[in-house]
Amino acid sequence: MTVNPQARIVVRHLSGSKINQVEQIPLKDLHEITIGRDPSSGIAYDQRRDDVVSRQHAAIRIENGDKLAFRLVDLNSSNGTMLNGERVSGEVELAPEDTVELGRGGPKFSFDIQPRPDNLAARTRVMDAMDAAATRTMATAAAAGELGPNGKGTRELGSTATRTRDGADLAKPSVGKETVMRMLFQERQKSSRVWMSSLAAVVAVLVVAGGGLYWHNRNVAEQIRREAAAEAEKAQAGAERHVTQQMGSNAKEIVTKYGDSTVVVNVQWRMTDRGTGQPLFHRVVQKPKSSAWYPAFVKLPNGKIVRWLTTSDGYRRNIPISKSMSGSGFVISDQGHILTNKHVAADWMTTFEEYGVDKTADHHGLVFSYPIGNAKVTREEVDLRSSTMRELAKWIPEDGGYVFADIDRPVAISGDIDNRRVFQGHNEFLEVRFPGNRVSVQANLVRASTDADAALIKIDTMSGLRPVELDPRDDDVDVGDRVMVLGYPGISSMTFIRTSSVEVGRVGTGRTESVPEPTISEGIIQLKGRGYKEDGDITIIGTMGDTYQMSINSTGHGNSGGPVFNTKGQVIGLFTYGSSRIGDASVTFAVPIKHGRALLNPQRSSAN
Repeated sequence: MTVNPQARIVVRHLSGSKINQVEQIPLKDLHEITIGRDPSSGIAYDQRRDDVVSRQHAAIRIENGDKLAFRLVDLNSSNGTMLNGERVSGEVELAPEDTVELGRGGPKFSFDIQPRPDNLAARTRVMDAMDAAATRTMATAAAAGELGPNGKGTRELGSTATRTRDGADLAKPSVGKETVMRMLFQERQKSSRVWMSSLAAVVAVLVVAGGGLYWHNRNVAEQIRREAAAEAEKAQAGAERHVTQQMGSNAKEIVTKYGDSTVVVNVQWRMTDRGTGQPLFHRVVQKPKSSAWYPAFVKLPNGKIVRWLTTSDGYRRNIPISKSMSGSGFVISDQGHILTNKHVAADWMTTFEEYGVDKTADHHGLVFSYPIGNAKVTREEVDLRSSTMRELAKWIPEDGGYVFADIDRPVAISGDIDNRRVFQGHNEFLEVRFPGNRVSVQANLVRASTDADAALIKIDTMSGLRPVELDPRDDDVDVGDRVMVLGYPGISSMTFIRTSSVEVGRVGTGRTESVPEPTISEGIIQLKGRGYKEDGDITIIGTMGDTYQMSINSTGHGNSGGPVFNTKGQVIGLFTYGSSRIGDASVTFAVPIKHGRALLNPQRSSAN
């Protein structure tokens, strides 16, 4: 069907921030109109005032086949889409003069198309039972002069003759006066009875009509009262919901509800050479004619500088490729699954920045040249803070490296400098401790994300575990949204319990243990980071990747992996890093919860 080039969709806003506004959208070459708070939507709503509306809430799809038609579809919105008061499921027909409501109590608009095609008409209005009652009028006919009460023709009483069949006049006996008077009296009585009956019928009709009108008006008034009460109740509920969305859960409610679901994660990991199974160390050497010990590096024949890794501890002088640390996590299932950061539960998959600078006062290291044949080994002192050496600090242990013998000259442990070694990391222990408890529970690493700083661990099922609620939507976070973080930053005060035991009649030595209690911090979303993305010839790379930048600066080391809540009490992300780059300014970052949810399903999604 060819669409009239002058045809346009007319949207009249009945409520919401755009109330009383009319939008006209040309229909030519149009296939779909999106509706939502996303600024790119065809019908866009205010991101702040219309917070009942999702970013991509619904869509109007145009079918331009043999006959022009319109369909309304809900795009998995949070609060649903109503068509003429009924919730939309799947795609439904959209007709002129239909009313669309975005969430119960949300913005409303009426849909129309002008000029209206012949095949499109407004829906047939379904009438109320009382509206269908019609007042009937009864026509009453007065007795005509032509017809008497008995339906026969009027006779001329004074006639004294009648005509025979052959036309001859025959004489007729005359009627007396008394007989005539008696006949007139009888006729008057019959006529009076007819008029009284007619009058009674009219009065009865009026009484019935009046009673029906009275009950009809009463029912209409009652219906109007009920509708007004329902509208008032809906408006109040919408206002309360709006206030709840604006104010939301406060920090006290969050810590009361989910404080016991936020745990301390303690971990110690070590890196080993997969070929030999031996632990790895970064060699430390003594500077000639000095008491200082410097971390050692090797310059390969191709000029590349690498760490001098070895499988010897150098009489406990070498730096072990391992780390002990503490972080935070939160329960996401009653089967004992816990989300935390990758740099907490699988740190060997992130950068290892240890250089052993605590062993030297001037942040220097020694670079040894790799000898070819019997060439003499040279050494060069370098500043670990230089750009070249800072790049080495970004080394990820899982990527492997080069292993040399722990002797005076760098000799590849395999005898082949081109043989890059494969390393394997594992947790020597991984434990979690719940608030108010001084007993840790053993945990196991399930999997770590390859896209973001998120990891999934699991403990044996314990009774009474209460999982947090995850935000089911992706990227439903806006700049300026209020957020709250739970966790165990090292800067917070701690509670310790000292215990002593009596064994075999002797008092044992005392033992001091910490009892964790979560810390709550509050702020807003300052900025939404950008991950790696290729768009044609353009490559987009954000400095912090796919993260949320927050104004929360009261946290620190130990809070990594803690849950970040929105005002609905849902987790939107995992706290990950803090940064202080310029002066005293500091910000923090969170990984979107979608990366945590992805770890729950190891299978490829059907969309891929």
